Amino acid sequence: MIFKSRYFCGGSMLSLALAIGAAGAASAQTAQPAATTVEEVVVTGSFIAGTSEKAAQPVDVIGVQELAKQGAPSVVQLVKTLTAAQSSLGESNRYNGGAGTASINLRGLGSSRTLVLMNGRRLADTTAAAFQGGGQDLNFMPTAAIGRIEILKDGAAATYGSDAVAGVVNFITRKDLDGFEFNGNYAFIKDSDGDYDASLAYGKVFDNGNALITVGYRARGRLDAQDRDFAVRPFESVFYGGWSGSASPGSYGTATGGPLFRDNGCNVLGSQELSGGLKPVASGGALCRYQFSNFNDLVNEEHHYQLYGEVNFDLSDKTRFHAEVAWNRNDVPDQRISPANLTTQFPTANTSGALVAPGFNNQTRFFVPASNPGLIALRTNCAAPLTAAQCAGMAAGVTTSQTSWRLIGVEGHPLNPDGADHQQVEQTQYRVSAGLNGRFEGGLLDGIGWDTALTFMENKGIATTNDLLVNRIQRAFNGLGGANCNYTTGTPGVGNCKYLNPFSNGIATSAINGNTNPYYVASVANDPEMKAWLYGKYTNVNTNQILVFDAVVNKETAIALAGGNIAWAAGVQYRFDRSQEDWSDLGDVQATPCVDSIDGQQGLCPNPVGPFVFFGAQKDFDVDRRVGATFAEVKLPVLDTLEVSGAVRYENFGGNVGSTTNPRISARWQAMDWLAFRGSAGTTFRAPGQAALTPGSTKGVRQVSGSYRAVVTENNPFLEPETATTGNLGVLISAGGFSASVDYWTFDFKKELIVEDAAQLVGAINAANCAKPAFAARFVFIGGVCSGANMLQATIKIVNGQDTKTSGYDLRGQYEFDNFFGMDLFDTKVTVGAEATLTKEYKRGATTLFEDPSITIAPALDRAGKHDLSGEFYSFPKTRASAFVNVAGENWNLRYQLLYREGTTIASPVCVGDAGAGATADCRYNYATGVYQSVGKLDDYFQHDVNLQIKLPWETTVNLSVQNLLDTDPPFAQSFYNYDVTNGNPLGRVFKVGLKKNF
Repeated sequence: MIFKSRYFCGGSMLSLALAIGAAGAASAQTAQPAATTVEEVVVTGSFIAGTSEKAAQPVDVIGVQELAKQGAPSVVQLVKTLTAAQSSLGESNRYNGGAGTASINLRGLGSSRTLVLMNGRRLADTTAAAFQGGGQDLNFMPTAAIGRIEILKDGAAATYGSDAVAGVVNFITRKDLDGFEFNGNYAFIKDSDGDYDASLAYGKVFDNGNALITVGYRARGRLDAQDRDFAVRPFESVFYGGWSGSASPGSYGTATGGPLFRDNGCNVLGSQELSGGLKPVASGGALCRYQFSNFNDLVNEEHHYQLYGEVNFDLSDKTRFHAEVAWNRNDVPDQRISPANLTTQFPTANTSGALVAPGFNNQTRFFVPASNPGLIALRTNCAAPLTAAQCAGMAAGVTTSQTSWRLIGVEGHPLNPDGADHQQVEQTQYRVSAGLNGRFEGGLLDGIGWDTALTFMENKGIATTNDLLVNRIQRAFNGLGGANCNYTTGTPGVGNCKYLNPFSNGIATSAINGNTNPYYVASVANDPEMKAWLYGKYTNVNTNQILVFDAVVNKETAIALAGGNIAWAAGVQYRFDRSQEDWSDLGDVQATPCVDSIDGQQGLCPNPVGPFVFFGAQKDFDVDRRVGATFAEVKLPVLDTLEVSGAVRYENFGGNVGSTTNPRISARWQAMDWLAFRGSAGTTFRAPGQAALTPGSTKGVRQVSGSYRAVVTENNPFLEPETATTGNLGVLISAGGFSASVDYWTFDFKKELIVEDAAQLVGAINAANCAKPAFAARFVFIGGVCSGANMLQATIKIVNGQDTKTSGYDLRGQYEFDNFFGMDLFDTKVTVGAEATLTKEYKRGATTLFEDPSITIAPALDRAGKHDLSGEFYSFPKTRASAFVNVAGENWNLRYQLLYREGTTIASPVCVGDAGAGATADCRYNYATGVYQSVGKLDDYFQHDVNLQIKLPWETTVNLSVQNLLDTDPPFAQSFYNYDVTNGNPLGRVFKVGLKKNF
C-alpha cells in the first residue's frame, strides 16, 4: 500500500508550472521528512496556490521517502498497490499487448482516461498502449529523478482538458539533490534471472537555481509460463487457460470438403482429445484442442534505458528559466508466442486445387494433393483412430479444416530451440520542455504571476512480427516449397523443390511435453529450413508526437473576503498531436494486397487484406490534430473556515469533433479544528483519437466462442466526444496523531467511446439477427452460412456506446504513535494505517449495433464485482484495500504491508453443467466428477510484504524486502494464464535487496 505522509516540506508544484519560484526552491532545498510546516505552492488540480492538506479535491501525495520505506517499488508494483487504480497492466505478455509498458487506470475507466503528466506537462501517448485504448507509458518516467507523485482522483477536464476524465497522475522531479547519488536493486525471483536496476544521479544546488542529471537501467528477467503451476493447466474449458480449438494436430476433410477426420497423436503430443460434448477423453475423441500458452512467458525479458537532465535558474530577480530533456528506451527482444498462428485466410480457388466452392475473397481451403508423401504415409499406415473408410477417402487428396487446424503447433518453431516464435518490440521516447515564469511589477499588471512553456515529445514504437504466408504453404503442399525452388519451372519434390507434410507423422518429438511420437515416419519429416521459409516477417513503425504551448497568469487580488483575498488564474494552451503508422511491404495492404501478392506476383482480390494466414495487412497513415484551449479559475475564501473555487475550460478540436466547455466547482469547509468537509462537481470529456476518426481498419485476434478468430476493428469518422459528470464528497478528520477521510465519488458517462466486444457480437448470432443484412455483413462465414460454428472473421467498430455510471467510496485512516504502541522502546515510533476503495456500481447500458440499433449485441451490465479477462474490460473487485504497520527507529525503518483484492465473478452466463460446456466461460471441468461446474466467485487475494530499511554510516542506506512473504499463488481466474493479470501477482515470493549511496 502507498500511504501518504501528512506533511511534505516544499509542498506540491503546480501541475502546469515547470519552474519553481525562489521561495519554493529554497523550501525544496531544506526539505526534511520530519517537517511540520507546509509551504503554500500550487497543487495538482489547480492553478492557484494552496496545499494538498487544504485541497477541495482529493489529491494524494507520495513522497520519495515514503517510496523508500516500501522498498523502492517498481512502477508496476506501485500502480498495483493503489486502491483507486483498477485493472492496471504491467506484466508483459502477448495477449494484453503493450509489451514493455506500464499503465495506470484510475477508477477502472481505462488508462486513456487517466492523464499522466511529468512536471505538470503532457506526454505523448505510448504507441504500445492500444490494448487499453491509449494512454501514457509510466516506464518513461526517470525514476532516479522523481521526487514525488501527486494523484488527483477526480475529473479534471476543467483544468487539464481532454483525457483527464478519471483523474491525473503527476510525476514531479526533485530539486534538492546536491552531489552524487547511486541506487541499485536486485530482486530474486524463482525460475527467473530476476529483476535488477541501477541509476546514478548528480545534482547541484546553487544560489539561484539547481541542475540535475540522471542515468538509469532496469532489466526484467523472463518468466516462462510453464514455471508456474497455475499458469499452464490441463484442459478445463475451451474458453481459457490458453486452449484453442484451432488444433494441432488438426482436422482434415476430403478434396470436396467432406466429413472431417482428426489426425493422429493429439494426446501423446501434448494437446487434448475431447468428446463431442467437449469432455476430455483418453483416446478416441472427435475433437482436438491445442494449448498455445505452453510457448508463452508470464513476464517477458525487458530492458529499459533512461537519461534525464534538468536545469532551473533565475535570469533576473523577476524571471526564472526551466528546461528539461528526457530520453527512454524500452526493449523487449524476444516476446515468445505460439510457433504459428491459427488460420483465417486461405488460398484462392485458382491456386488451391481443392474441389470446394470458393467463398470470401475467392478463397477456398488448403489442399494436400494425393502425391504429398506425408499423406501417402498417413494412408498407408492408417493407424487408429483413423478408419479404413477415412483412409480410402484420402485417395484424391485432403483439405484442411478452416477452424480446427493449424499448420505448426505441438512440434514447435522449426528453427528456434525453445519451440516458440519470437517477436521484437522496441519503443524509443524523447521529450524536451522549456519555459519561463516570473511576476510583473508596476503598472496595470503589477503582482500578476506568469508562466509559459513549450513541450515536445516523440514516442516511436517498432514491432517486428512473423506470420505464415498463405501461398507459400499451398505451394509447399504441392511439392514446390523452399527458398531456392522456382515454383513456375520446378518439379514437385525434386531438387530444391520440397513437399510440406502437415501431418503428425512428420513430427519426431513434441516441443510441449518432450514425448516421442509413436506415429513418426522419418522419411516424411519436414526440412526445417523449408518450413522456416513459410514465415514472412514484417515491421510496423508507429510514431506519436505532441507539441504543447502553455501560458498561465495568476494573481491574488486586493479584494478581501472574510477568509482572505480573492485569487484567480487564467491561461491558454495549444496542442499539436500527430500519429503515423508505416508498415513494411508484407504488412502494407497497398504493397501486398492479396494472398497471391507475394514473390513478384500482382494478385487480385475483392477485399485486400494481405498475404498472411492470420494477420491482416494494414494501410499506412499520417494524421494530426490541432487543439486550442482557454481556461480560467477563481478561489473565494468566503470565511476563515470556508473556501470555494470554480474553474472552466473551453477546448476546440475542429472538424467533426467540434468544441466543448467544461466547468468545475469545489469547496472545503473546516467545520471544527478536527473536522472538515470537501466537495466538487463538474463535467469532463474525452475526444476520440484522430486515428480512430480516419477511415480504415486493423486486424487482430480475439477470444471468441472458445477459439481465437480474426477480428477487424473498423475506425469511425462519425465519432463524437464522450462526456461525463463527476462528483466527490468527502469528510476529513484530524485529531492528534489520528487522521482519516471518507470520500464518495461518482462518474456519469454519456456517449462513452468504446470498441465493440467481439465475443458479445458473436454471441448475438441467431436466426433473427442473421436475417438482418447489417448484422450478417459484420462476419465472414464458411460457405456464407450465418452461424457461430461457421464464423471465420468478425468486424467490430469504434463507436459512441451506451451510458455508463460508476460510483463508490475511498476510505483512509492512519494513527501516528510517538512511541511503540504507548510504550517507550528504544525511541521507536509506530504508524499504522489502512485505506480502501469500495466500488458501489459500474453500470453500463445495453450495446446495440451501430448500423441497426434494433439489434442488441450486449445487455446492460453492472461490472462491479465482475471480470472478463478474456474479453474487453478486465476486472473490477468491489473492494480493494491495503494496510500497513510501520516501526521507525533512529537509523532504521521496518514496514509490514498487506494487500487485499476481493474476488470477482465472470460476466457471462452461469454454467449449467455439461450443457454449458462451450457456451459459457463459467464452466470448468471437474476431473474428479467428470462433469462441468460453475467456477463461481473467485477467491479473495491477499499479499504480505515486509521491508527493512537501514541507514548506515557514510550516507549509505540498505533496503531488504520480502514481497509476497507467504509465496501465495494468485487465485484461479478465467484467463489465458489462469489468473487475474490486473490484480494478481504471478512472481511468487520475491527477495529484494537495495543500496543507496550519496557522495
